[in-house]
Amino acid sequence: MKSNTFNYSLLAIGVAAVLGLSTAASAVETPTTTTGVDITNQATANYSVAGQAQPEAKSNIVKVSVSQQVSFSLTADNNDTAAPTNGVQGDNKNENIAVTPNGFVLFEHTLKNTGNTTDTYDITVGATDPKYTQNASTVTFTTYKADGTPITDRTNITLNYMENTLIPSTLEKGEYVKFTIRAKTSGNKGEETLPLQLSVTSRNLAGIAGATKTLINTDTSFTRLPTFGIVKTITNGLDLNDTTYQDTATYKVVVTNDGTNFSADATNITIEDVLPNGLVMAKELIASNITVSTGATKGTIASGSLGSQGFSITNVNLPIGQSITITFEVKQTGAVTITPTVAMGMINHVTVTDDLDEDAATTGDIVIDSTKTGSPENVSTFYPAANPEVNYVKGETPAKSGDDSTVPLLTIKRELTLTGVTTKEIAPVTGLTAADTAGQVTHSTVITNTGKDVEGSKPGELTFTITDNDGGVRDAINVVPGTVKVTYNPGGTGTGVTDATITPVNGIYDINTVLTAGIKAGGIVTITYNVSANDAPLFNPVTSTNDADATFEDTIVTLIPVAEGAPTPITVTDKTTVRGLVLVKKQALAVDCAATSTGIVGSFVTTDITGALPGQCIVYQIQARNTSTTAAGFPITSVTILDEFSKFAPNATYVIGSLADMDGAEIEGTDRVTTTLATLAAQGTATMQFKVKIKTGL
Repeated sequence: MKSNTFNYSLLAIGVAAVLGLSTAASAVETPTTTTGVDITNQATANYSVAGQAQPEAKSNIVKVSVSQQVSFSLTADNNDTAAPTNGVQGDNKNENIAVTPNGFVLFEHTLKNTGNTTDTYDITVGATDPKYTQNASTVTFTTYKADGTPITDRTNITLNYMENTLIPSTLEKGEYVKFTIRAKTSGNKGEETLPLQLSVTSRNLAGIAGATKTLINTDTSFTRLPTFGIVKTITNGLDLNDTTYQDTATYKVVVTNDGTNFSADATNITIEDVLPNGLVMAKELIASNITVSTGATKGTIASGSLGSQGFSITNVNLPIGQSITITFEVKQTGAVTITPTVAMGMINHVTVTDDLDEDAATTGDIVIDSTKTGSPENVSTFYPAANPEVNYVKGETPAKSGDDSTVPLLTIKRELTLTGVTTKEIAPVTGLTAADTAGQVTHSTVITNTGKDVEGSKPGELTFTITDNDGGVRDAINVVPGTVKVTYNPGGTGTGVTDATITPVNGIYDINTVLTAGIKAGGIVTITYNVSANDAPLFNPVTSTNDADATFEDTIVTLIPVAEGAPTPITVTDKTTVRGLVLVKKQALAVDCAATSTGIVGSFVTTDITGALPGQCIVYQIQARNTSTTAAGFPITSVTILDEFSKFAPNATYVIGSLADMDGAEIEGTDRVTTTLATLAAQGTATMQFKVKIKTGL
């Protein structure tokens, strides 16, 4: 039978009545409901012979058993398998499908008649989050035959999305409908999750008690957009004594697509910089002035920047976590008399513009981020209100993703070095606080002021951070709060400082809080800090005993100079490796079961042994090893190696007198054997060996 065409009339019904059915389910496919009927048939014939009517002739009876199967499926087809959602494509959920603020999101679904009879389905587009704009959203359908051929008069049919709308569709066996909901969002911000629900009800199942009549799919969109971190610094100050106005100052602009939990790649963005009065571009901005990290693009530079008050770059692409660095030179025009005081007020701002969905027809989705607070910046419209952006204008280091920073015109040059990478080894368990430092290790880093100016004499001018490679989340290996100290050697006359505790604010250590007069030219500051271990695994993976797999943590000390003449932040990376006791058990078959016999069959192995027979003996060998190195390690004390008889009972028995060890004091107990050592030196080993006899009659 040919299927009916779509009934596209929009029959308004209450969504509560449809979605609240007690028989509704959110499975991908309904269970098959089977009903049977038998069709029988018998033929008859009437005839005459020689004009005489004969008895009616009847044929044999034939029977056909008809089995009607009713079932259907409703699947969510968006590919939501990528991290962090880790969803399942083709289940009953389209989870966290990316959408831009005020943009469109597409939800894909398939309805299929998986039974063997024609059925009519009522498709209901359910209630949505208020931030979906229904009069700008649509539902598009295409119906396919069982062989995948589109049905011509039911192809690419688009309807306006109306909440609580019911759309009937009749499908023959194997036929299916693919439909796309194109939902328009409005007023949504980064990190927001917006739900939408869809249900389908089978009319053939409506009168069957206990049958699953309705399937539900749930869609959620997750609002994503780039988070731009804009940092503008000056790497070369301007010589104000140059009356020819030919000396240049060098600016560096770094725009990063900061990683957040609602990140998205940035495509075709525009970066602009407008200089303050009194400064112009000293050189034409060209491609060699721009560097990009992996996957980012340099974009297109507008021509004619030489002598102008800034530049513009379009078509820049910044994947998540990637950056573009623009270096350019400026000089004075003479129109403004620049003094050190005036220079501190000469702040120019960088602006980044991004049309989030790259569709000029979509309104309200252009994000403008600037180092300047206020118009034209509009990031507060798009970023979560709980995490507002901060714009710094004194060269401060941004405190979090999405914060921006610029700096006044600088007229001096500063130089600093950071040296002293340290490598330490730590036991799996140590004291965890500044009051309990047992077993902790201490790293040190040296700051040297190699410039001509005092560093850190003002709050925030010279800071440093100490971070590890776990992204700031406390794990098994961590910097111990309260153990960071500063020692200052002024390098000549002046007052020094020894082991002064320095306290961070929001993870940032300010040199000025300890050295209020700053670091003199030639001065040296040594930073020390402790690292602790909280039940840290020896190896990664934990099943390894290979020293190359030893667990370690990199700790990065970053020196962050800001304000006038600030050089680029510099880092050193210290390393803390977990070392401790490794226990390796090996086994071999014995030549005999004599307690004092040392002969074995083959070699000791850590792998399984097959083919052993009842009555034979197994030799167990247990080796303890101190994995710490002789250069940076530590002794291990009070070592006890034990093996309990319950580990091999009831299939084997301990051979009395077979316990032998080569390094410690052994004890043969009634339920265990042990070996003890007072000290195991770095790289030292201790071995215990004994026999068990395999029981007969197993």
